[in-house]
Amino acid sequence: MEIRHALSTDAPAVTALLTELGYPDNDVEDVRGRLERWARHPEGAAFVAEADGTVVGVVAVVAIPLLERPGSGGRIVALVVDETRRGSGIGRELVAAAEAEALRLGCDTMEVTSSRHRTAAHAFYRARGYEDRCEHSARFLRRLSTPGC
Repeated sequence: MEIRHALSTDAPAVTALLTELGYPDNDVEDVRGRLERWARHPEGAAFVAEADGTVVGVVAVVAIPLLERPGSGGRIVALVVDETRRGSGIGRELVAAAEAEALRLGCDTMEVTSSRHRTAAHAFYRARGYEDRCEHSARFLRRLSTPGC
């Protein structure tokens, strides 16, 4: 297995992986464009895991400059491994690549969010030293296309 930077040609496989993650409304050409933007992103990167010529996982990580304290924090914005390959170490390798990239970008922390129903993912992150900090904060989301109140 090889971990490498994602390419626009990975779009069909990444689109299928995003569907497995719970985002079925992605168009291959739109994902291709997003992968091209990630390839040029100065403060982030997308990586894929490739086994036997097939993309079997993807992770994207971004560095966020902080205002409240010195430095930057890393954020995994997507991580998914083909459901038939989970538990084989691919996710661990992808997270390691994301963490290495975050360190390279000057980050001293890494965060990731995961839906409450993804208990296997929560166990995966805990096993890698991540702590559930939701008791200390709340996450709010607002679609910017919706008029504000």
